[in-house]
Amino acid sequence: MRRQPTIATVAEHAGVAVSTVSRYLNGHYVSQSAKQRIAKVIDKLGYTRSATARNLSLRRTGCLGVVVDSTIDPWFVQLLGGIEEELTTHDTSLMLASLELRGHYDASIVMKWIREKRVDGLIFVKSQKRERPLLQAAADAKIPTVAVSPEGVEHSQVVRSNNVAGGAAVADLLVDLGHRRIAFAGGPDYSIDSKDRLRGLKSRLEHLGASLDPKLIFSCHSWEAEAGIEFGRTLFSKPLSITALVAANDALALGFMRVAQQRNVRIPQTLSVIGFDDIPESALVWPGLTTVAQPMRDMGREAYRKLFQKVEMLETPAVVEHPMELIIRESTGPARQN
Repeated sequence: MRRQPTIATVAEHAGVAVSTVSRYLNGHYVSQSAKQRIAKVIDKLGYTRSATARNLSLRRTGCLGVVVDSTIDPWFVQLLGGIEEELTTHDTSLMLASLELRGHYDASIVMKWIREKRVDGLIFVKSQKRERPLLQAAADAKIPTVAVSPEGVEHSQVVRSNNVAGGAAVADLLVDLGHRRIAFAGGPDYSIDSKDRLRGLKSRLEHLGASLDPKLIFSCHSWEAEAGIEFGRTLFSKPLSITALVAANDALALGFMRVAQQRNVRIPQTLSVIGFDDIPESALVWPGLTTVAQPMRDMGREAYRKLFQKVEMLETPAVVEHPMELIIRESTGPARQN
């Protein structure tokens, strides 16, 4: 049985030291002539490096962690798809942790990862103030972190989308359609994403000579469709005074639309509805949901790339901001005149 060539075998055939081959494999400086000889030998011998041996030599685990409040969030599933796409290009494994796996906040698993240095880096998705102890612990342990977050995060690189511009795009559409009586159903009070989307909507409406009545600004207790259903039941318990509803994410909008259709409220003839994110379900329901799309898979790929670069001690921008795109579907139309 033919033995697998080792790094020492490559060095011997190329006429260089083992340390030179190691520098070549790790992307460090090697003379051009040595590079050419090493590359030819690797190709001839069919040498493949051992990821385990490399990680041991660099004192790494070869594993990155992803932390999120809930892995069943449709938005997160799309983001995870982007992370997985990028993951296939590197010799790295992935560990996944839900902070609310059993219905309550529990960060003990992630803290254990950090204390035992079981990961080389961490991606925090939708990081909040409550994650600060985890981020600080990671910084103290010299474990690189990337946050998919709307705001700057201490000790961490940031990937985000332009929520303010997304809210402004919604205002432009609604004013063009003649809407003036508009309500906003936000996410939880702590959400910066929700606040930024509302800020963009309000500011642009005021610029266009319209306004958003403070009495028509609401907050939902979660980002899930059930919270949108609960909000819809509350809103429809009184006479309908609005012509458009802007929900801070698609799940809330879809939950609200279910209640509206149960109450025989016609969308968009009686009420236009808009969401944010562009999860796959938004294009499958009828009427299709008008939404402001986040490039979720792109953001996942970017988060992984930034973390991998930090693990490899390469330079990377502190913040990467992605644009959002207005997707117009059947849930929006001209404002009713009565």
